[in-house]
Amino acid sequence: MLFRNIFPILLYCAFFDVQFLQAQRTALDTNLGGLVSLIRPLILNVMGRSGDVPSNVDLHRRRGKTQHSDKRSRSTKEFCDVKGPGKRSPQPPTSVHRLRPGDIDIIAAMGDSLTAGNGVIANNLMQVIHENRGVVWSIGGLGNWRQYVTIPNLLKEYNPNLYGYSLKDGLGRDRTSRFNVAELGAMSRDMPYMAKVLVARMSHDPNVNMTHHWKLITMLIGNNDFCSDVCYLADPMKSIDYHEQNMLKTYRYLRDNVPRLMLNVVPAPNLLLLTKMKGLPPQCHITLPFECPCLIGKSRKRQEYMNKLMEKWIRKDYEIANREEFNSETFTINIEHFTKDFVFPKLPNGNTDTSYSSEDCFHISQKGHAASANSYWNNLFEMPNNKSSFNTNIYDNFLCPTEEHPYIITRVNSRKDFKV
Repeated sequence: MLFRNIFPILLYCAFFDVQFLQAQRTALDTNLGGLVSLIRPLILNVMGRSGDVPSNVDLHRRRGKTQHSDKRSRSTKEFCDVKGPGKRSPQPPTSVHRLRPGDIDIIAAMGDSLTAGNGVIANNLMQVIHENRGVVWSIGGLGNWRQYVTIPNLLKEYNPNLYGYSLKDGLGRDRTSRFNVAELGAMSRDMPYMAKVLVARMSHDPNVNMTHHWKLITMLIGNNDFCSDVCYLADPMKSIDYHEQNMLKTYRYLRDNVPRLMLNVVPAPNLLLLTKMKGLPPQCHITLPFECPCLIGKSRKRQEYMNKLMEKWIRKDYEIANREEFNSETFTINIEHFTKDFVFPKLPNGNTDTSYSSEDCFHISQKGHAASANSYWNNLFEMPNNKSSFNTNIYDNFLCPTEEHPYIITRVNSRKDFKV
């Protein structure tokens, strides 16, 4: 009987992040929950970690799924002038609205499997359970930006002493994950607890001066809510209210417990994009209905309803983040919306270019993470109402701080009357 109950959980643990986290929730106070937590890392250790095996990384490249997959992506274009306007200030700024890239000391991230790094360097479905945290767009710090374009690797060019980024493959509780507290299957309702985990981790790390250091946290959440949660509510639109409550708890906790903080919120993409993909590999026709049952295979009417829900959810993200209670000299929230109008690129024949996606066509490959990091970086230096969307031209367009706008853009320093 016990094996019969464990087996489906382990199966979902191996393939589908949403079901795994739900199993954790329902078994939280039982021996079964602890058993799953113990068995999962054992499975990963037996299988090996995809990002730690050079031959697997090379195969990923040869399959066209990395930023170095073609000649065009091997651009010799240089990054921003790191000794220019974005360099570290002579003295640490006292205002978050005067924060240059070089002033950021600590970096962290919260979210779901797109931040945990599931399947970034996957070459088969089993490897989608691997968390390649070292190369994640917002928090990976493995190598340098020419090897892996990530936000930490770009910021390290300005401040080599940046701390908090993930170092390699690993689970969220591993030391090498550092301040990447994202978990596969996480939803909006998990963010208040995740914020507490992050604050505790920072507070107990001797490398962090909570009072003195400037911190940047990136949060992306909502994918699993859209795909496998909201459609099971009696009134799915009520999820917007629940999301608001969760974000208010999360933002207030971070504001009150993390001095000198810039919080960047990346809204989840409109996942109707999954219904528009064409020419997918056979396995994706199996995985997508499991990973996104609220959208895949639903009627046009149902998809239109979900479209309205996702659009309303994203508008709520903006409304909450722009409240005055979340803006002061030492704390602010920015919306970095490169995920707006996100779609996977198309091939000349009209099929989806799956070189940007992982093996399940839900998560994204290393090329997809690099393009996301490049797009996110550009959002940092774009005005609040003029954020560009996902850009696949990795290396070709890095926006940089200027003498006129040397700071990471916020709602305050973007005003015409703001004095540099």
